[in-house]
Amino acid sequence: MLLGVASVALLAQSGGPPRTAFAGAASGQYAVVAKNTGAATVVTVVGATSNAAPIEIATIPHLHGFSLRGAVSPTGRHVALLTPDSAIAGRPFAALITLDLETGLSRRLAEGLEPLQDVLWTPDATAVVITRSVRTADGEPGVAVARVGFDGTESVLETHLGAGVVAPVGFDAQGRLLAVRIDGRGSTLTRDGAEILWLSTHVTRDWALSPDGARLAFVEVNLWEGLRYLPHVVSIEGDGGGVTAAASPTEQALGVAWSPSGDAPSFGSEPPALPPGSVSAQGPAGFDVPLAYSRDGAALAVHHWSGYSFDEPGAPRLEIVSGSGRQSLDGFSRFFGWSAR
Repeated sequence: MLLGVASVALLAQSGGPPRTAFAGAASGQYAVVAKNTGAATVVTVVGATSNAAPIEIATIPHLHGFSLRGAVSPTGRHVALLTPDSAIAGRPFAALITLDLETGLSRRLAEGLEPLQDVLWTPDATAVVITRSVRTADGEPGVAVARVGFDGTESVLETHLGAGVVAPVGFDAQGRLLAVRIDGRGSTLTRDGAEILWLSTHVTRDWALSPDGARLAFVEVNLWEGLRYLPHVVSIEGDGGGVTAAASPTEQALGVAWSPSGDAPSFGSEPPALPPGSVSAQGPAGFDVPLAYSRDGAALAVHHWSGYSFDEPGAPRLEIVSGSGRQSLDGFSRFFGWSAR
């Protein structure tokens, strides 16, 4: 059963703000997910317990055939959404929207954004960090990293000329912004716009900062011996010997998540190759790509793929994995993060 905004979720009290059903939900861990209907996305929360009833928050319209990207705020109250809802000469652009999970009200903060980037909340949950493509007066391309406040005020934090991609990945213990710059030299970690550590000659992806802001886990898209996805962990201050492999040189992985304890990251390892003549049905089919642990560390959201390798991944579905088993989130295609009550 879906508890929708139209039925029971929108409640007004003496002319006050509306309230969604999530505002009065039982205590626990909730995954914030999305169901794409083609020209709109239904943002929904689902409890981590088995057979939990989804709670619909809001329906966000967008360009047909596109998907939203988003991130739940550190407080768990809001989700920031990149919504592709306009196009110029066939090129899609996204708006930055914040959605209040307790009231169902949304706020449009910025427009004209690249829709394939990931958004990052500031630690105090008062602003969102995004990027914009820029050019100098001489035509040199670059990427500007900007802070967008809840009032829509946008301020540039740093500019990376010559970069193809800049991905803000988090903040260190001193509140300094960490980002990965990708250009012709490969991937470099920056702090408040200054380069601090070279990561790889290759493109990197799936960056995840440890809870204490001291280590960065990522996947290197290595092309030296064919396409390989190699997991790595780096100590940001360099006291861990630089970039180190998180597995054997031949093991591949996609996706990474840190538990709240921060002991070690969990990578989504490719299943080992089966020897000729082996029976693949001896174990559960497929593999998991981790997305994020719940705030108490008891559950992990994953994309479970039905295939047996990265080359032949099969079909994906969202699942919540916990000590009590697996909960399949059928019909939901995007995961934005966790909220706790």
